[in-house]
Amino acid sequence: MPNRFVFLLALFGAQTLSAAAPTYYPTHGWRESTPEEQGLDSKVLAAMVDKITQKHLNVHSVTVIRHGYVILDAYFYPYRPTATHDVASVTKSITAAITGIAVDKGLMKTDQSLLSFFPDERPANPDEQKQRITIADMLAMRSGLDCGFLPGEQELEQMRRTNEWVKFALALPMKYAPGEKFGYCSPGYHLLSSVVTAVSHEQLVDFGKKNLFEPLGIKDVIWPPDEQGRTHGWGDSHFYPRDFGKIGYLYLHDGQWDGKQIVSSEWIHKSITKQSDPGRGNGGGYGYGWWLAKTEGMEEFGGNGRGGQIVAVWPEKDMIVIITGGGYPANEVRPAIAKSIQADHALAANAEGDRELKAKVAEAARAPAALPLADLPAMAKTVSGAIYEFPRNASRIDGLSLVFSGKSEAQLKLKYLGTDLTIPVGLDGVYRLGPYGPLKLLAGATGKWTSDSDFAMDLNFISNINHYSAVIHFEGDTVQVTISESSGLIRSGHLVGKKV
Repeated sequence: MPNRFVFLLALFGAQTLSAAAPTYYPTHGWRESTPEEQGLDSKVLAAMVDKITQKHLNVHSVTVIRHGYVILDAYFYPYRPTATHDVASVTKSITAAITGIAVDKGLMKTDQSLLSFFPDERPANPDEQKQRITIADMLAMRSGLDCGFLPGEQELEQMRRTNEWVKFALALPMKYAPGEKFGYCSPGYHLLSSVVTAVSHEQLVDFGKKNLFEPLGIKDVIWPPDEQGRTHGWGDSHFYPRDFGKIGYLYLHDGQWDGKQIVSSEWIHKSITKQSDPGRGNGGGYGYGWWLAKTEGMEEFGGNGRGGQIVAVWPEKDMIVIITGGGYPANEVRPAIAKSIQADHALAANAEGDRELKAKVAEAARAPAALPLADLPAMAKTVSGAIYEFPRNASRIDGLSLVFSGKSEAQLKLKYLGTDLTIPVGLDGVYRLGPYGPLKLLAGATGKWTSDSDFAMDLNFISNINHYSAVIHFEGDTVQVTISESSGLIRSGHLVGKKV
């Protein structure tokens, strides 16, 4: 019995596993098949796709892989398969994998002190507990730093507003002894990225390209650095959904890829074995950058990110599920996929179900019809081109300006986390899609006047997750904005901006 089956059987206590040694590796692209050929019910999947479309669930894509075959690859308007997608905190799973490669190469050890890698940025007089934090503690989110215990990832937002993220993270006070308690600390994963940079003398993303992405045939990765040139270790990595499926496939097959050991089996085992307890009461845990859980009774390991970014691996079913989105109701997709599993062998062909699934996938990708255009109120001319600035707030929007030059389209100029963006706004209910968002990635906006002084706007940073709904009330030299963001950055917020 191959080694990967041995440790998966030990880990999950399964009696049998359907996964077999792969007949190919998708370095140059995935093979495809119908759901029935891999034991799934196409009608159940078609109903799921239709539900997402009809209920406007803000899911961007759903990709299902079984036995190495893509059996569903659905993209929901306005996202499209030619755009990479932010996987948010699933990035931590990638950072952990790259850290493992550095460990495998002997560049570092997991029992080394975190502070030893930062002689010039460590606090001047660190307390004894902080000196005992190890790389293993950081990987398992048990550092003891006062980080990740308050709602809303407050320390991450604070770090992003500074110029020296590593110094900020290292200066966080201790709340517990290292190893004592799980705390979901995104700045800690930025420190892991910086450790890999310290030992490899190159950015995490570049080290990852040579040692992880290129061997798997992953070419287009967008993953920005901080001001010191250190890759964002906690999030902001962007992949095509199919490419991210390759990471799950690598872990499903014990770190092996086409005859090469990309990540050691020992590291894979540690990563998907419980290293700390998040206390969620679902029988799961946290490994090295990977969550452990159950879906419909099946053991699962995977990465989870804000807004519904998911890569879920179901070893006993030899399946990988990749979902991207902009904030949708939890558990609306994975359970339906699980319920579509009918057998571990091929089912009888279902031509009708296959046609229905293809039709629903095509429908999901279509843009809506344009709405009738309305005349602009007098206020549009009054406020056109005026710049309004906001105090620092949870929405990340620092300032905006709207230019109204016609009935069909306006122009939004936005200062977003200090970056200037210009985005066309469809006044006919249809996004003007293009590379308008952060990092010049896919984004769009629509808007309409709902009264003589109120402008409702849908601002969708599609590839970057964040999706805002805002009503802007213009009055004199001020604007009052009621704003929500679907992935949770801000709920029912109220901003007041002043004309400059």
